[in-house]
Amino acid sequence: MAALLLRFNAFVTFESKNPEQNSIALCGAVPDSDMRAAANGKYISAMPGWGNYSYPISTKNDSVQFYFNQGLTMYYSYHMKESLASFQEAARLEPECAMAYWGQALAMGPYYNAAHLYKKPENIPSVLKQMNQFSDKTSKKEQALIAVMNQRYSADVSDADRKALNVTYAGKTRELITQFPEDQDIKMLFVDAVMLNHAWDFWNNDGTPKAWTNEVVNLSEKVLKVNPNHPAALHYHIHLTEASRNPEVALPNADKLRDQLPGVAHMVHMSSHEYERNGFFLKGVDVNDRADAALLKYDSLAKNLGLVKHSPHYFAVQTYCAMSAGLYKTGMLAATRLRKSVAPVHENPYDQYLFMLPELTLVRLGKWDEILKDTTKLDPKWTYATLLRNFARGMAYLNTGATDKAKVELSALLEKAKDPILTKRRVPFNSFTPIANIAGEILTAAIAFDDKRYEETIASLNKAIAIEDGLIYTEPNDWPIPARQFLGAYLIKMNKPAVAEKVYREDLMWNPGNGWSAIGLAQSLKAQKKTKELAKIESAYKQSFSTAEQLPTGSVFLR
Repeated sequence: MAALLLRFNAFVTFESKNPEQNSIALCGAVPDSDMRAAANGKYISAMPGWGNYSYPISTKNDSVQFYFNQGLTMYYSYHMKESLASFQEAARLEPECAMAYWGQALAMGPYYNAAHLYKKPENIPSVLKQMNQFSDKTSKKEQALIAVMNQRYSADVSDADRKALNVTYAGKTRELITQFPEDQDIKMLFVDAVMLNHAWDFWNNDGTPKAWTNEVVNLSEKVLKVNPNHPAALHYHIHLTEASRNPEVALPNADKLRDQLPGVAHMVHMSSHEYERNGFFLKGVDVNDRADAALLKYDSLAKNLGLVKHSPHYFAVQTYCAMSAGLYKTGMLAATRLRKSVAPVHENPYDQYLFMLPELTLVRLGKWDEILKDTTKLDPKWTYATLLRNFARGMAYLNTGATDKAKVELSALLEKAKDPILTKRRVPFNSFTPIANIAGEILTAAIAFDDKRYEETIASLNKAIAIEDGLIYTEPNDWPIPARQFLGAYLIKMNKPAVAEKVYREDLMWNPGNGWSAIGLAQSLKAQKKTKELAKIESAYKQSFSTAEQLPTGSVFLR
């Protein structure tokens, strides 16, 4: 579809103690500094479904090599607890294996999805001491890796220089590539280190790469040419390109992660990042069920690690994929599971957003009566949740002929949008004031159209689009129903199909593969009697909604 139109285990939400920010919901559990062995004396057993990737180290013990491989693959997969426990098990089996301690130091460091939450574990010094104590028994390359790992940490207990240490670590890892150019894992450790320094920050909103992006994208692609199944390259390549204007470049990685690492929940889930960005929404729904089952499986096999059983983030992406495919029953099932998995508080608007995804799903699918019948109680302190309800009810009233009631909801929404709590940023993503303003502008535009104030409709939606275009990319989108899809629909109603065509093509550039804008594009082309692309576009959107309960009538549902 994108080509046709040209173009650690779970997200666990942390409430920030800093009044100036909301912490991100992170994918992957941060390991405890001192993991305890299970009753059988083992830190972890052989876990199923992580593939067979191996990075040979200096050991003659096959079990030590196995657990090192498991630990490294888990590290590449953002399963940090399983990673640390695997490296600890390797050290238990061979206490003088320096690389087992190197692996522990790797797993105990900061990582991509939780860089800003990192707190240095207390026992890092003892791990480094053991790593260095046995380094003379390692190869030249392993000694070089150990030397670089020593640069990742300082003696400062407070870890005040963490950012500088991360930069140094990346630089020293880059030097290893020159020394050992044939080692693909050193390349990926460097990519990992750079990603840590620029978490979720690889592309400008105009589609151009940041200064550091091309190097790590190119390295990942070079590694995949040498080893098309390298777990780190498959994983990181998706993260590095998903926010680009060409997310399809990593689409082949998705099936590989799903099929080759079926037991590793985050890797299975990561495939849905690609499916979501490329319009394969049914696959996105399916793999998040698989990922959720994988979480339960690992938890049942490693009770001593305190792993999570379910992931709100998996349910959120699944909900977005389902609503994008026009799947009402599936979308509401996923959204309801999501609602049950979060515990919103006033200080955390993001959890409130997740809690309200059922109602936003109903807006997406035009279920106006269901919105107005909903009796779910919201804590009045949940500013963002109640604001989203104002939006949903406003759209529902408007589309059932109760314009005056819609205006009351808009007034309430605009008042709630002033709450200072919405200015807190969900680092490294967005604050919620701009997203609240998108909702306000869309509802304002809808009411203006109902009042036949068409220029105001266009102006408000252009404001919403400008805000939306300035948001930091995340998945699912912090605003799940693109403003351009509303603008295109209203432009068609205003008999401005040429302008609508331009809007829909822009939306397909921002949101490749979505059937909603494909429908709108087809309608705008029909109205202009442009038939050259029409058959392909119609085929594409019919495929997008092939299992939907009903084929959408436009890019958004309007009466």
